[in-house]
Amino acid sequence: MAAKRMDLNKRTFLVLSGSSNPLGQTLALQLCSRLAPGSVALILDDDQEKLASLEQLLRELLKPDIVQLRTGKLDEHHSNGVELMEQALKQAEPSTVFERSIIVHNEGVAATEVLMEPQLSQDWAAYVQQQLYAPVALNQRWLHCKQLTDVEKLAINVTSSLLVRPLIHSGLLCSCKRARDMYFRAMASEEARHNVHVLSYAPGLLDSHQTQYDVNGNMINPESLVTSSQMLQMPRAQPLQATLKLINILEKISFVSGHDVDYYDTFVL
Repeated sequence: MAAKRMDLNKRTFLVLSGSSNPLGQTLALQLCSRLAPGSVALILDDDQEKLASLEQLLRELLKPDIVQLRTGKLDEHHSNGVELMEQALKQAEPSTVFERSIIVHNEGVAATEVLMEPQLSQDWAAYVQQQLYAPVALNQRWLHCKQLTDVEKLAINVTSSLLVRPLIHSGLLCSCKRARDMYFRAMASEEARHNVHVLSYAPGLLDSHQTQYDVNGNMINPESLVTSSQMLQMPRAQPLQATLKLINILEKISFVSGHDVDYYDTFVL
């Protein structure tokens, strides 16, 4: 596949799920600010308080005549994402013809605040539903949505070069991330003929990753999970740095659909 660059200043239907952590909030602001007039942005998360706070910030900073902002609260199992997306498309101006659609699968607090494994089988099932089944269902509906037929599409899977490896306290998260990565790799091959592009982006070890505690009250920080001395020497990334790097990859450096790109691959911003 040839390398691809994308000018984000297009009339776009944008979907961003997982906006409750600092990276998701920064992605929402930076991506929305680059879209062309007539764009629609749907911001999804299951934390109503953080979602409302982000919506207020976006409305203060974005011009309403450029981007129509929609927000949606995901239910406990994130199973209503498809419905929220279809509602946002119906609410768009009837005459709107999108030039591109972008969907960003971020993970909200799961990436920075959730560490310990669910202990009960039903908790495991609920976790897999949120982190794997729900994003795939939303993505599949987005791919085949009638309102977006023949529209160029870009799917961004926010992943991690660290958490696709076997780690203590993170077996379930690692498993879901690895499965998601494979799904997006396969999708890139299957949908290439339909003008669909896919990028899996690892934003680095964020400065917002929090120290956590296990079930016995023992303190665990992200560095204690990392056995690579080389990775430990890498600087923590700020959400804005990680976001601007992603945008630079899309618009300037270029990417190959289906491939993984890590924030630490190069420090060019």
